[in-house]
Amino acid sequence: MPYCGVVGGGFMNKQEIPVDQATTDYFNILFNENKEAIREIVDPSFGKLPPTPATGAKDEADASQANLQKLQDLYSACMDEDTLIKTGRQPLLDQLQIILASFPPITTTSITNGVDTADNKEVLTKALAQLLKQGLAGFVNVAVIADLIEPLVHTLQLKESGLGLPSKEYYQDIKTVQIYEDTIAQMFQILLDDKDVAVRNQPLTGADVKQEWKDAAKNVVRLETQLAAIGTDLMDQYDPIKANNPYTLTQLSDLVPSVDWRLLLAEILPQGITNTRPIVVQSPRYLTQLQTILQTTTLSTIHYYITWVAIKGLGPNLGLPFRRPLQVLNAALTGTSPDLRPIRWRECVTVINTNLGDMAGHFFVQELFKGNSRQSVISIIDSLLQTYAQTFPTLPWLDDPTRAGAIQKINAMQKLIGYSTEEPDVASSISLQFYYSNLTISKFDHFGNQIRYAVWSKTLEKSQLDQPVNQKKMQDPPQTVDAFYHSPSNHIVFPAGILQSPFFHVDNPEYLNYGAMGVAAGHEITHGFDNIGKNYDYIGRVKNWWTNETEKAFNEKAQCFIDQYGKFSIKGPDGKDHNVNGQLTLAENIADNGGLKQSYRTWQARFLSDPSGVTYKNFKLPGLEKYTPDQLFFISFGRIWCSKERLEWLMQLIRGNAHPPWRFRANGSVQNSKEFSQAFECPVGTPMNPIQKCEVW
Repeated sequence: MPYCGVVGGGFMNKQEIPVDQATTDYFNILFNENKEAIREIVDPSFGKLPPTPATGAKDEADASQANLQKLQDLYSACMDEDTLIKTGRQPLLDQLQIILASFPPITTTSITNGVDTADNKEVLTKALAQLLKQGLAGFVNVAVIADLIEPLVHTLQLKESGLGLPSKEYYQDIKTVQIYEDTIAQMFQILLDDKDVAVRNQPLTGADVKQEWKDAAKNVVRLETQLAAIGTDLMDQYDPIKANNPYTLTQLSDLVPSVDWRLLLAEILPQGITNTRPIVVQSPRYLTQLQTILQTTTLSTIHYYITWVAIKGLGPNLGLPFRRPLQVLNAALTGTSPDLRPIRWRECVTVINTNLGDMAGHFFVQELFKGNSRQSVISIIDSLLQTYAQTFPTLPWLDDPTRAGAIQKINAMQKLIGYSTEEPDVASSISLQFYYSNLTISKFDHFGNQIRYAVWSKTLEKSQLDQPVNQKKMQDPPQTVDAFYHSPSNHIVFPAGILQSPFFHVDNPEYLNYGAMGVAAGHEITHGFDNIGKNYDYIGRVKNWWTNETEKAFNEKAQCFIDQYGKFSIKGPDGKDHNVNGQLTLAENIADNGGLKQSYRTWQARFLSDPSGVTYKNFKLPGLEKYTPDQLFFISFGRIWCSKERLEWLMQLIRGNAHPPWRFRANGSVQNSKEFSQAFECPVGTPMNPIQKCEVW
């Protein structure tokens, strides 16, 4: 059988990567289709009108009309590139003036070791605070999260940040670092120099950039390289036990005295909001080494570094001539052509999904998540949860206390399906209008809209600090093409955006829905019991509910996945083989394998209990009669992972993503599936049916 060799061969032969994108796969295809759907809602030229409300629902109708107008104003401002170009660089310069207000003029900062003085502590702290208030972050970020021990209580988390390249490994890549350094120098020249070089009709060359900006860029990259060198490994950042380090402000001040932490919180917290709990420090080791770096970095370098953080974060909101070097950098990192002009409507739909995502999602759901789709998805997930609960007692390596904890956790697992019903209720135009009421949108000020959104969203986030955690709120808008497991609330989340073909359709036979969306649901459920999720109990507390014996057995089984996926490799742009990090991707690999196994078992039990198809739909599809339902289940699974990527994008996945490249998510899982080998009669010892198979759940 062809599927005994590789999954997704037909896709590789027929599909081409869009010239402006780094990859094509069914996630990305659906993502683009959802963007098209949002465009038809928010682009005034499509003539979208709010649906006719029920009799007597005038308030809802008025709110719907106002919401649609707000969406269309945001989109129109983004699409107005002529105004963006005419406005020039001034909006960003105005924001730089605000962010850098605490700094003395750059000409006075020729000192070599002054950031630890009292005056400079205040300078640095206020600048960091201004970045945070605008949704940006220097070498640290401060976020409001659910407390790891008390998940219904909000707390502050201090995380490491500050890198302009995708991950710390990139700072060892000489070619990429040089492109990055050139980008910084060019953006400094365009935005900070007296001569407006952005009006040129061709990109800047090295001769166009003054030496002072080249020197400043070199110092910025040198500082970021130092930050990369002290960066915590991603695996440790994801580990909730290693990342749970409560520090009082006094302890934090002792750790990093170069920052006035009390002043920082006073600057970033909304009026009336105070912090009364210790701050959760993600990596004390990073902060200790950061202090050493700050003590040996000139204030002028810090000045330029913060300037660059602001430019990189806010620069994409300028007209194309003023952000062209950023486009060139992105092209280098993704393997696309630097000469391509970005498709503006796609960029503007991204703005919509970010700034007014739930408001746009209201209309998206009305169009594309109709009928009993939600009930059908809930039925699939409930059947999977039942299978897991029945599976735990059959696993001999689970002892009784750990098994009881696993069953308790699976029984307590909640579902958020389709869209959020709280804060805001996406189904209610009135709720959405109120939720976004403090966010002002102008039809003529795209840059200002982005600043106002950043301030509004960060104010909203920080204002939750003294409020209980709402575990029923879906964090992502309905049109999102993804699914999630949220450990602190023990919830699985499926936005309406991914509940579309080829992942799910209410009229599909079950072998297709379980092979795609069912596996995805099983994947998210399994995350509650992977090497990260297992550290949380049934109500989302970081708590060890495992015995030492079962923990040891789990680690032995997990090592099999580490070894298996660590042997997979991709060919990089440098022509060399680069292996998957089996440890970094362990949680995703355990979830992929568990999801496939449990979804198949769930579907098969339903299929065998109803062979005539009276209760469950498993009808044959025209043209596919030669395949058995079992084979079509796995074909449906394989199809969702079909992908084609540029080498530069694959390197981003290899270096800094917890997921392995898509091809390995498919092939790695079926290599471990006895049912797959049986369905396609794969001989023992072939690539898709190796003798050694890995299994946890």
